[in-house]
Amino acid sequence: MKILAELLVTDTLMRTIFIELSRRKFLEVIAATGVASAASGVASAQPVHNDDAVLDEELKADISDKGWTPRTNIRQPNILVAVLDDVGFADLSCYGSEYKMPFTESMAKTGTRFNNFHVTAVCAPTRACLFTGRNAHSVGVGNIAEWAQEGQPGYNGWISQDAATMAEILAVQGYYTSACGKWHMTPLEDQNGTGPFEHWPTGRGFDHWYGFHGSAVDHWHPELFENVSPAYPDKGKNYHLSVDLVDKSISYIQNHLAAAPEKPFFHYIGFGACHFPLHVPESEISRQRGKFDAGYDVARQTRFDRQKSLGIIPSQASLPEANGNHNDWNDLSADEKRYAARTQEVYAAFLEHTDAQMQRLTQALKDEGVYDDTIIIFTSDNGATASAGRNGMHDVRRGSYLGEPWEERLANIDLLGGELSQPANVGGWAQASNTPLKWYKSDTYEGGIRSPLLVTWPNGNLPKGKINNQYHHAIDLLPTLLNMANLDMPAQHNGQPSLDIQGKSFAYTFDNPNAATRKGPQYYETLGDRAMWKDGWKAVTRHVKGQDFQQDVWELYNTAKDYSETTNLANAEPERLRELIALWHADALRYDVLPLEDDTLKLYKASVPKPRSTHVFFPGMTRLDRLSAPDIYNYNSLITVEMVVQSTFANGVIVASGDSSSGYELFMQNGFLHIVYVYTRDTVYTFKSRRRIPLGEHKLTVEISKTGSDSAIAKVALGDQSLGLMPLPKLWPIYTPNSGVRCGENRHAPISRVYQPPFVFDQTLKRVTIDVDIG
Repeated sequence: MKILAELLVTDTLMRTIFIELSRRKFLEVIAATGVASAASGVASAQPVHNDDAVLDEELKADISDKGWTPRTNIRQPNILVAVLDDVGFADLSCYGSEYKMPFTESMAKTGTRFNNFHVTAVCAPTRACLFTGRNAHSVGVGNIAEWAQEGQPGYNGWISQDAATMAEILAVQGYYTSACGKWHMTPLEDQNGTGPFEHWPTGRGFDHWYGFHGSAVDHWHPELFENVSPAYPDKGKNYHLSVDLVDKSISYIQNHLAAAPEKPFFHYIGFGACHFPLHVPESEISRQRGKFDAGYDVARQTRFDRQKSLGIIPSQASLPEANGNHNDWNDLSADEKRYAARTQEVYAAFLEHTDAQMQRLTQALKDEGVYDDTIIIFTSDNGATASAGRNGMHDVRRGSYLGEPWEERLANIDLLGGELSQPANVGGWAQASNTPLKWYKSDTYEGGIRSPLLVTWPNGNLPKGKINNQYHHAIDLLPTLLNMANLDMPAQHNGQPSLDIQGKSFAYTFDNPNAATRKGPQYYETLGDRAMWKDGWKAVTRHVKGQDFQQDVWELYNTAKDYSETTNLANAEPERLRELIALWHADALRYDVLPLEDDTLKLYKASVPKPRSTHVFFPGMTRLDRLSAPDIYNYNSLITVEMVVQSTFANGVIVASGDSSSGYELFMQNGFLHIVYVYTRDTVYTFKSRRRIPLGEHKLTVEISKTGSDSAIAKVALGDQSLGLMPLPKLWPIYTPNSGVRCGENRHAPISRVYQPPFVFDQTLKRVTIDVDIG
């Protein structure tokens, strides 16, 4: 308790200093006393005289790496960066898992693996680090866009304009740039097809982009964009998003090679795998049957043993005690074991399926003769997540808000992974995914922030089959790639001084694999979880949500000797711990980390676009993002349809919002009006007119009146003639459905599943107006 009290005094003192001193003065004090960390490899911006693509010496920032021997007399390398989502340190086969992953195995044999590469604890901040070479808070992406904080520069949810991205840096030096997949660094209110677009990928240096903005993407029915327009892929029988992203990646690269083969390319692909929902073809899942029946406790130990035999972890590394937030496998019932094993079969299939897509992509590079000239980076954005809890979820959104009856989940076990599920696996498997590390995604213990990293470049003569153990971070990747490609770091961006690079190149490790770590101090923060690493020592605290941040207990680990954080040295080394905490506070001020916030629901509600009183939709319009949809949950509302019916047997969608796990739609079928509201897959409210809608010009209205906090009743009328009432005993908050609003057709996610999409409205639909009584 004495140590804790002393640390709280330190914490309080530093907070007082922050309040009483200006930012400039405080940094002067810190620098004078030697407490502040010097961001390793930071370059000072030089005076800028022009914005030419050819950089004069005075326009370059110094990112040189003295341990790296420049590769000369070879073709300027292409660059391919591939990022997995929520894949743990031990999930790749070459990092200890039992999965069959030929692409990953090939990278391990022909390139270099890193076993001490670090990221942030959640997805968007890691991407900001990778793309900019700066700490996430310093460029405005301290958290995901859904948890942005207005007025807090470290938490804008988008990359600040003074931080040139990898794509922007490479573009001015002659690279074609393209991207596919997850972006997640655009403000929520800007994610519609009408912009503004300055924070979209094409606004941050990419010539082309095909992908999605946020997380939790439905791999069967994704909401996609190409460049700045909604995209509607041809969803045949075998459609899957991962396949689509690789198909488009190959297309972008082939188009470039056909048009300008003399120019190198930079391509980024951000997979949705293995973030929930876990979606993968049944044929892939069936190959996993029975492989995980021994359970996650056995899998964790088996992976640990395999990691040692592979040399991916030190021989003296220890396996920590279980995190304690999941059930021991032997305490589960037979049905619970069967369900838990099935969720892992789906996860394993999802990851193996993704590996196969990467193999297709690299094979395309080989077929086009550019593979040997391509630097390939393969990593994950953070550790595996245990967010689905002890028992997993069939539908994450429903489980998170309402809970799912166990009997219902078990009854739907054979649907897991398919389009009638939105699943996440049982939490115990996440601990196995992160073997031998503690805790998970969102935590600043190693389980949340240590990721696999593989690098290959055949013509770069990189070591083959080598495992490097120097400490690195995602901010180090950009300067590393620039060094490897003999490229410059511009000291200005858009005619203004560019924010200093904060990362340190690790290109030296390829020519000096046994060299000591050159990395300077590195801070971490996610939703109040904090950590500080310096010279092999790490201070870390796991914040308890809702608790005063000053009450959080810090621990201390010598990670240079204690790979998996098993021995807390806080009591043995109190002075070292105090120094690291003070160093964290200094960097927190330097990089706009403060103030801390842990209430994600409050942040989410504040970040979603504010409700509008009137929405007008037109047939064939640009799809409206789900978070901008009319809020019929919190307010009374009126849907007005202006149409001309010219056929007795009219068909087609009038308006649709959401999907088959939560959403609503109005459509006509064989002349009858249908309204469907999906509360859950098993609880669906329907309305059908008693007679066909007569020919002529009509004004159809659906007046929704709230009867409770999450219930309503809808009055349906054609002109002044009542068509009936539709009770709505339960409603979803409008931001929970996974798909936005479409009008006059449904080319996106099915809702009622009683018609064949796109089911274009075959009559004259003038407009659909939704008025919301927001007061």
